[in-house]
Amino acid sequence: MDFEEYKSVISDAIKNEIEAKEFYAKISKKIKDPYLQGVFEKFSKEEEKHEIILNDILNQGKLQRLHFDFEKDYKVSETIEMPEVNDEMDLKEAIALAMKSEEIAMKKYTSLAENCENPELKAVFLDLASMERAHKFKMEQSFVDIAYTEVW
Repeated sequence: MDFEEYKSVISDAIKNEIEAKEFYAKISKKIKDPYLQGVFEKFSKEEEKHEIILNDILNQGKLQRLHFDFEKDYKVSETIEMPEVNDEMDLKEAIALAMKSEEIAMKKYTSLAENCENPELKAVFLDLASMERAHKFKMEQSFVDIAYTEVW
């Protein structure tokens, strides 16, 4: 894999983080509930952190592994449908939306890795999938805490 190809992959990942950041910010402005507005603002800021991490990696100007190694996965998001965005969303739906978004990103990078013949590029895609799996895991933890309060 050459550096230009690497830059392209990381740049695409950065664009995805920016889109997610803007998506969550837009939802935070659309929702009426002040608490949920804060939840989505927090999601937006989290995506901004991911953008910064990837920009730092890209700006180092060399090929390198990303070193995201996260395998935990509750697979909760795979059991629910993507909720529709509306101004009356509750906290459970808000977390579900974020969780499903992270699942989609994780599956995208996993699929890219599975269909990639270049071993170095495949490793980068797997690292990005691992990063998204970690985000999904955090959302799944929150979802379980909120959606299944009877367990506690």
